[in-house]
Order: sequence, then structure tokens, then C-alpha cells
Amino acid sequence: MRQRKEYRIKQSGHRHGVPFFDLMVNGLKYRLAATTREAAEPEAKARYKVTAAARAAALSPYRRIVRPSPSLLQTAFTAYLASDTFKLYKRLTQTQRRSQINQVLNTKVQSGQRTFGESALSDWLHGSEAPDVVRYIMGTCGTKAAQANHLRKAIDQFFIWLLGEEPQAAEARLMFNVGKHATNPCLHVGKAKPKRGADGRMRRGYTPFTAEQVDDWLHASKDDPEQNRVVRLLLMTGARLSDLILLNRLMIKQTDVGRILTYTCTKGRGSAFRQADSIAVIPIVPELDALISEMPADRLVFIHSAHDRPYSCTEGLGNRIREWRRDCGLPEGLSAHSMRKASTHWWLRNHRDLLANNFSLKTIFGWVTDKELERYTADFDRAQEARGMLIKLAVRHKAGHG
Repeated sequence: MRQRKEYRIKQSGHRHGVPFFDLMVNGLKYRLAATTREAAEPEAKARYKVTAAARAAALSPYRRIVRPSPSLLQTAFTAYLASDTFKLYKRLTQTQRRSQINQVLNTKVQSGQRTFGESALSDWLHGSEAPDVVRYIMGTCGTKAAQANHLRKAIDQFFIWLLGEEPQAAEARLMFNVGKHATNPCLHVGKAKPKRGADGRMRRGYTPFTAEQVDDWLHASKDDPEQNRVVRLLLMTGARLSDLILLNRLMIKQTDVGRILTYTCTKGRGSAFRQADSIAVIPIVPELDALISEMPADRLVFIHSAHDRPYSCTEGLGNRIREWRRDCGLPEGLSAHSMRKASTHWWLRNHRDLLANNFSLKTIFGWVTDKELERYTADFDRAQEARGMLIKLAVRHKAGHG
């Protein structure tokens, strides 16, 4: 028995003498590209399969239909970069975030045939494999856990904006056909954890200077006054390079009990995502007072370049410190930022009696939360800490007997 077709081909008319055909399915008409009945037959068969599959999916009560979006991830990221939310970031943060987004978009998929920027946005919002894609992109950073977390944050902030309540985000959702069941693929993706080093220990952040390495650097630079002053200023203030190049005499304030060096930290300054700027207030202890006295009297800014002018950017001073460190024979991996932990330890070793509580260190370094405090004091010598406690106890006993 001949099988009955569930569709038929109908010649609907002529256009400029050329016939055209339609596929008829359940009363619906689909125009075919063929101009002869012989060519229309295979085209109608293929078209019917697609139509039947779509109709079966629509009738199935067990399958949630996700409307496919023709939008690409790269197009959606472009809308995010033009949004008012992205413009709230500081200029440096915007530059860094653009670089991270470009790295995500240019990462090739596992097959290597295309990049993730060419992938459909719907695959990220509705695909069950989307979280693993985020982990795959983070894995391309290798052992650089901080870089991997920056990429994750860039992706996460984009999807938070896209699925948020802002009018521009709502407009983007309408433009890209984002449904109400869309989810953030970073929602259940944890941060990358630092890899273990050759000694089996977890490595976190910058490699810190030890007290012995700082002493070696100070001894090797004793014949270079400029270098020696920079190293001592790093050690006593713990300032970031972005703050170090700005330190000047106008930041010294006189109080009723002594002098202080106060400045507003460059990192996070003017950010729309922080309630207030971070302010560092450093008591001018005898060592810091002697260092400031050694500075040339005609200098307003403490640190000058080889051309006897203040640095205009952190890269210049950072490169010079790197050259100094290498000339002194100190190992690779140490940087100016590595001195921040050494500075924390310097204050704990030499002025433990001035540190009444944790807030004292947060005041000196401009920290807002205890997270930085815990990171920079975690590996401090416990014996030195006990010695500091005994110093405070001796001062207390002396005051009691006085």
C-alpha cells in the first residue's frame, strides 16, 4: 500500500512566466525556492521535516521551549560596554575590563574552529554546559589564579547587568530575545584556587620580601642615596606605587601630639561602587622623620626620577625599582608591591607598642576591611608577635610603678 503523504506541493502561480510552488502542511503554506516540480519535491521533503520537528516540540508537555536567539555573545558585550553601568567604572578599570572581555571573546572553543565571541548568547543563558564553559575559559590562564578570577568577574558582571533591573538591560533583553528563564552561567562557578608551589604550599598573591632580603637591599644600596631612600620609604609607608609617586611635604600634618603623613589612596578613589575613599594616616615615627629630613630641601615630592623630576606614571618607577632589585642580586618574582607585606611586618616588629588594635594597621595602610589585614599578617613570625606583647606588658608595668 502506498504511504500517504502528510504534506503536498501546490503550484500557486507564475511570476514573469516562471512558476512558483508552495509546501502545504495542515493548512499552512510555505513558499519554496524551486521553479520546477522535480526540484520542489526534495526541497519540500526537507522543509517538512524541519516543520514537523518544530511542531512536535511545541506540542510536547515535557519540554520547555527556549526561543533560539540569533544574537552573538560579542554583540551583547558591545551593548554592555556602551551602557551607563559600565561608564561608572574608573577609566583604568574600564581599560582592564575591556582587555578581559576581549580575552574571553577571542578564546577559541575546544574544537578550535571558532571563538566564544561567535557563540550564541542563548547558549550561555540556557545551556546546561555554560558553567563548564566559564571554567574552561578560566582554565586557559594556567596557574595564574588571579587572572582566571578576573576573567570570571568580567563575565559575571556582564550577566548581572544583562539580567538586572536597569532600563538599558531591559532594552538589551528585548533586543536579544532573552527569556525569563535565563540564568547567569557564573552563578555556581567558584573562584580559582592558587596552585601549590614546588614546596607543596599554596601560593597567594605577590611573593613577599623577607626581613633578610630587605636588609640585603638596604646594605647594597647604601652608596646610592636615591635608591636607599625609595626602599626605606616603601618599607615604612607600605604605599602602592600609585601612591608612592605622589607622596609630598604637603601631606604632612601637624597635630597637638605630633606629625602625621596622610593621603587618599589612589586605588578605588572616586569609585561609584565604594561608599567613601580609603585614607591612610601614618604617624611619623623617628625612622620616617629621619628619612624625610634626608630628602633635598627643594623637593616638594619625595621621589624623583633620574631626570630630577617627579614621576608621571607608576611604570617608570616600577621599572627603575626592578632594575635596582636585579642589580642587588635579589631573586625574580619580587616587586615593589611585595614590600607591602614587609612593611606590615616592619611595623609589627619595630613599633608594636604603637599598635593598639587591628584598626591601627588599617589606619596606617588605608585598608577598609579586615580581609587585607589578615592577608598581610597571616605569616608574621609568631615569636615576634609574642615579643611585641611582652614589650607592651613591660610598658604597662612601668607606667603602673611610675
